[in-house]
Amino acid sequence: MNILLINPSVGYYTRALSNPLGLLSIGTYLKHHGHNVQIYDRCVNRQKLNKILKDFIPDVAGISVMSSRGLKDAIKISKALKERGITVIWGGQLPSMQTDTVLKNNFVDAVSIGEGEITWKEIADNISSPLGLEGIHGIAYKKDGETIYNPSREFADLSDFPISDWSLIDVKKYLQTYMGCSRMMYLYSSKGCPCCCAFCSNAVFHKSTHRKRPTEHVIEEIKFLTKNYGVDGIFFSDELWCIKRSDMLEFCRIIRENSLDFHWGIQLRIGMFDKEDFKTMYDAGCRWILFGIESGSKEMLKKIKKNIDFDKIAPTFKILKEIGYITIASFIVGFPGETEKQIKETIKLINDADASFSTLYHFTPLPGTEFFNELLSEGKINNSGTIQEMCKTVATESMGMNYSCVPDRDLKVIRCWYNWKGFTNKNALKTGKSFDFAKQTVSSGLHAISLKGPISFWVNGFTALHEFIYIFWYSHMYPKTIKKYGLK
Repeated sequence: MNILLINPSVGYYTRALSNPLGLLSIGTYLKHHGHNVQIYDRCVNRQKLNKILKDFIPDVAGISVMSSRGLKDAIKISKALKERGITVIWGGQLPSMQTDTVLKNNFVDAVSIGEGEITWKEIADNISSPLGLEGIHGIAYKKDGETIYNPSREFADLSDFPISDWSLIDVKKYLQTYMGCSRMMYLYSSKGCPCCCAFCSNAVFHKSTHRKRPTEHVIEEIKFLTKNYGVDGIFFSDELWCIKRSDMLEFCRIIRENSLDFHWGIQLRIGMFDKEDFKTMYDAGCRWILFGIESGSKEMLKKIKKNIDFDKIAPTFKILKEIGYITIASFIVGFPGETEKQIKETIKLINDADASFSTLYHFTPLPGTEFFNELLSEGKINNSGTIQEMCKTVATESMGMNYSCVPDRDLKVIRCWYNWKGFTNKNALKTGKSFDFAKQTVSSGLHAISLKGPISFWVNGFTALHEFIYIFWYSHMYPKTIKKYGLK
């Protein structure tokens, strides 16, 4: 069976370009079981769809749609595939949570819900049989105009999955400058998170479950990437890295025993490790850590069910700074019902924690989350829209609907202030050079948008310039707002 796995273009994006780890894992599993697989990442691949279909004639096409950013291109590609009589199956976070909305359209035949490796293996094994998609767990599809939901699929044991087959993607296109590394690459060592924050989709998509890959699999992939591509940095994309201290110690021990020379970064929760643990990780090459703090208001932290020890936040950042880490503190402003007082408490915590970078995001209600369902029941969200309307909900610097008690302009000023501060920070990367991080960001951004050719370069370059002006305007032109919130 020929399977074409597609990562749709997301257009201009300010975040670092990530390799499609989900499709890579699914593609590897399919290839391991005897199927022909090609990954077509439209974020980096300049080839036209016609060329792809001529060289690789797929029986089925799978399209990964993680958020509304990729929707427009996913729709475009799906329609083109259906015109050629190819079965189209969507997967990823958005269709898993908006299955009914997705299947209302005649350009999607089915949705792979949740984790896709085993589901896609069964699709490839059975879709040409008389039963087709019937009986395959983790699938929803259309039959005689009706949407059929098959039983959900249990989570797999990640040790049953083979080591990623990196020949399925062009690794060189994903290497980037980041946090002092010149050839950084994304990798994953686990799936999911055991927490159930009210704003996060983890509780629905991963059912608040954390599963770890075998450490030896991860190490083998690191060895392969460092040896064959000169990778000098790994950013683990895990929602939560190493929830067990014993796993952390094992990983660090193996890194040191194998004398692997690379730096790495992770995402953690406050309170997971102590000072000695952080020193152990640093000695093994860990150089940057991201913490999702979300709010500086104890009241709001309780409301969003963050469940972290507030009194450990600032001391943790102090310890990491002493050791030599680059730290990133992530916050969200504009939670439902959030007040000016609560946002001021967040800003105070940002000042007290003094992380290398403090990143702020506007609250966006994600389908299926606790906050989304509450806003839906209150009539503040209309969930009867079409998939085309969902394309308009792309999160950018400019915010969407405001559900807080704080004026839109205040939220824009606060977020843009910290974006500009991070952009111009001369001490975060410990080089002492002004705009050093900015240079890395611009370099990575130019690399990403150049991969799609000259037309895309100029279109996305204009979008980047517009976003830069937007950030500069709101971070400089409202001194009264800046003073009111104690931004510094």
